[in-house]
Amino acid sequence: MSESPRARLDALARRIEAAALDPDEIESKGLFRLATPLYRLAGYRARVQCVALGALSAALRSEEAKPDEERAAWWRAVEELAESVESVERAAILRKRPSVAHAAWLRRAWELLVLSDQAMEARSDEGDDAARRCAGAVDESALFLPLTLAQPKPDKAPPADGMSGVVETRDELPESVVDARVVELELAAIDHLLAAARAERRVFSRRRRLLVAARQRLLEASAALPLDPGGARARADYVTREIARIDRLEAAGVSMDVGLVEQARRAVARGDPRTLHAALVAIDGAALAAGDADRARAAGAALGRLWEGQDRAGHARASLQRSAVELLGSDVFAEVAAGVAAGREALGAQQLYPYQKAALDKQFAGAEEELLASALATDGCFEVGGALSPVRVEEEERFAVEVRYPTQDLSLAPAEDIRDVPTAIVTDPRSVLLDLAAGRLLTRRFAELRTRARAVTRLQSEVRVYVLDGSTSMHGPRARVRDALLVAEIATLLERIRSPGHTRTTLHFRFFDEELGPVTRVDGVASAKSAIREVVGTVREGGTDIQQAILASLQQVAVARELDPDLSRAQIVLVTDGESEVDEAAIVRARAALGGVPIGLSVIALGEENAALRGIVARQRARGERAFYHFLDDAQLGRIARGEIHAGPPLHLPEGRERAPARVARELEREVGALVEELEAIDRASDVSLLERLDAETQARREMLDGLEPSGDDGERARLEAMNRDRLALGVRYARWFPEPRLHAAVEAEVGLGPEAPTREREDVEATVAALSSIAEVVALLGGSELGRRADAIELLERLLPDARLTPARYRAVLSNWPGAVAAPLRAVHEAVRGPT
Repeated sequence: MSESPRARLDALARRIEAAALDPDEIESKGLFRLATPLYRLAGYRARVQCVALGALSAALRSEEAKPDEERAAWWRAVEELAESVESVERAAILRKRPSVAHAAWLRRAWELLVLSDQAMEARSDEGDDAARRCAGAVDESALFLPLTLAQPKPDKAPPADGMSGVVETRDELPESVVDARVVELELAAIDHLLAAARAERRVFSRRRRLLVAARQRLLEASAALPLDPGGARARADYVTREIARIDRLEAAGVSMDVGLVEQARRAVARGDPRTLHAALVAIDGAALAAGDADRARAAGAALGRLWEGQDRAGHARASLQRSAVELLGSDVFAEVAAGVAAGREALGAQQLYPYQKAALDKQFAGAEEELLASALATDGCFEVGGALSPVRVEEEERFAVEVRYPTQDLSLAPAEDIRDVPTAIVTDPRSVLLDLAAGRLLTRRFAELRTRARAVTRLQSEVRVYVLDGSTSMHGPRARVRDALLVAEIATLLERIRSPGHTRTTLHFRFFDEELGPVTRVDGVASAKSAIREVVGTVREGGTDIQQAILASLQQVAVARELDPDLSRAQIVLVTDGESEVDEAAIVRARAALGGVPIGLSVIALGEENAALRGIVARQRARGERAFYHFLDDAQLGRIARGEIHAGPPLHLPEGRERAPARVARELEREVGALVEELEAIDRASDVSLLERLDAETQARREMLDGLEPSGDDGERARLEAMNRDRLALGVRYARWFPEPRLHAAVEAEVGLGPEAPTREREDVEATVAALSSIAEVVALLGGSELGRRADAIELLERLLPDARLTPARYRAVLSNWPGAVAAPLRAVHEAVRGPT
């Protein structure tokens, strides 16, 4: 290549910036502009991909790749990116507006190429491989192509692997069916949540909340829209891996609400190598994913000293087993092992033909490890709700009020003033005033019982009925994930049962094939342990009759309600892979016959989709009911069962390295104290440099806008203010973006809901309403403190405005000129930020 890498990257950067700002600014596309009508007529679809970029990351991770092979892979990735840039340029010209999401993806891909080039340039420095590690371990979510709708012609669609996609050159759905801008915002919100999670490197509680919210939005979008299967699956896998990793880190001793570097410093001070190691692994992983070579260098060096040259990769399996004990409990871990062993023993006692025995033996091959790996992943895979439901109820509180008039309840109390003398008990009239002054005078008091109503939130029990497909087709990874889901649910129930003052919760489950199996009720420690052994130690075979299983489960809910009058709602979770006829009308009639108890029917489809069940769940969600539909294909199930989603460095030190705290504090300070201090200094410097960068960018924007108020950095400033508990500054910033609605609901209609003519101003009003509505829904999902929710709302709005094709000035103009149109969504944002009362 005659052109230098830096010159090539600079040229691509200029084209990416032009594609993001305005199609009219795109240069060297004169011939394409002339042929635009023909391309539109032919239904041209611009293609983008990052296959070569993924191969480059793999080469940088490999220790066997040679420098010339890495550079060749880099140039292939550059040419691939150039082709994608051209595709995005053409799509922008055809649509007469830029594809903001694809332009942002191009920028992330370009940044990875810059990082990879720096890593290869620094390869000669053998003592510093941090840049190379960052380039090879970049967070995969940064390379996700923007989420789009499924293609109408599967034969022409790119592979469903999340690495290839198309850039729409026209809105896929007509406005009479769906507002294309609203759809774009809904899909963009998912990726913005993932981006915010990717950027959160210090406190894991917020990162986890962002990931859970992204999963929830992805589930809701999948239920309502035909999403691209490759993009949806890639995001679901990513969320599963990240939540499972956070769960394991928390079980290993990492606090979710304290900064990671602060936790490392505290662990050094108290001589706690277990927590120190887990915190350093978390810091190292976050730094690598963000491309932060300085943090990765310091954290990697500290980990190297803790391991004293031992092979970390060789301990990954042992670390996963320790995570299973920490998360599920030692008794659950033991019961799984006992159940699998009992199943093998029972199988060996049967008189079977050799081919039958070989087929059944296969069901127990590696069963224990696969079950535990799958159980650790279920929290990240599935959204099944809680077994306790917060319910807002009106309560009558009875309290006594002291009155001066006679009632049936009399008591004596010291007289307080002259008004108490008429009812006082006088023994000597001459000493009344003296006794009153000395506090010795007793007077009659009367108590009156009164009542007052108050609204309170109570946790009420929810019965959960698992209906599990036991047919022959469920063998292999399908059966592993099915059984692991139930084991994880029982482990959670066990922990709740053992907690003091727990609210009563009950789990029912049954397996089915052509016939229904017996119902197992789990409501205590003994029944939970017995259930685990039975679930993992039984090989099941047969056909599928879903209809009968659902109707019988509804009857089981009726029985559970008789046993628990406080039952607030019920959830039936159907786990199946079978295509089976389902009569929705019969199910609706059976639900209605129960009356009084809301019942949700949720489905986990393993291996194969079930259109009938998906439709039932979608109609429940459309009515506002609590229901979900999860689908995992066989490839995903295989990765879960094999533990591939838990790939990465071990989270635990080998047993021999965990020494007594009394001996280890000084050793840890000597070994890694200076490196932890370096991490603290990096954190402080990054905060200062961030503020300096924000100030410089604000000043540059102010100069460009000739004195107008700039924007674009309030999200990062709000996050810093929330971390520093700067309530006043954050409140002012929040009020500027989300002012209190100026209208009452009763008069909103009188001022109009926006321009009637199809003008740009009307489009801005509709985009603002859609963006605010999306923010309200997401912030309600995120939870956290009110300060955190304010910062999240600001950050999300800043991320969504470009997707809504709104400038901050136009957004504020809508708020000012059309208060009636934005009053309801603004009110929803404020309610979501305030949280439940």
